Amino acid sequence: MENKSYEKTILWSATFLSLFALAACSNSKSSENQTKKETTSSSKVTSSSKTSNSKNSATHSTSSSASSSQANTNNSEKVQKSSSPLSGYSAEQVEYARVTETLLSYYKYDYQPVSISVTKNGANHQVFPFSGSVVVPQDTVTLSFSSDNTMAGTTIVTYSSNHNGSINFYKDPNHYQDERYLKDSAWVKEESQKLLDSSQTLAIPTSFDEQAAQIISKIEIK
Repeated sequence: MENKSYEKTILWSATFLSLFALAACSNSKSSENQTKKETTSSSKVTSSSKTSNSKNSATHSTSSSASSSQANTNNSEKVQKSSSPLSGYSAEQVEYARVTETLLSYYKYDYQPVSISVTKNGANHQVFPFSGSVVVPQDTVTLSFSSDNTMAGTTIVTYSSNHNGSINFYKDPNHYQDERYLKDSAWVKEESQKLLDSSQTLAIPTSFDEQAAQIISKIEIK
């Protein structure tokens, strides 16, 4: 009887130890799996953080590069503007000086004018200052420049801007000695139309700016 009781005790002890070992093994695996999950999650967070930092760094670098490039461009433009021989003058003065120098080259004059006169004309300005003359429908400028302030040494042109770096111009007579200017309006109309039709287009470059800078102070705007 005692032997049977002893065997039962041993059997229960063995069973209890087996259950305990099984539970411990299960807990160990669960803990290991949890550790792996946490490690994987931490790795993902770290990777995401690195990617985000890398993107932010690249964006900052690109932004800094663009800002630096823009600053260099602005500085370059300022240097070019300040280094222009015509800087400090109004746009109108620069235009008249450039037109004068371009016309000097066009007519192959080898002098620099001693005087320059500018008269602004409104729309419908008469080609000839006499009855019967046709008119120029747009605003024009009459530009007069002289080598020696004599009639023979003076050139007079009337032009209108095309607003694209070029002008349309015709050369005015230096004098009106023909009596028909005063007596024959039909003839005046015909001759003024001929002169207007002779208008030419001329590009106004900036290549004469050095010469223009030497005469711009002589311009008198009426």
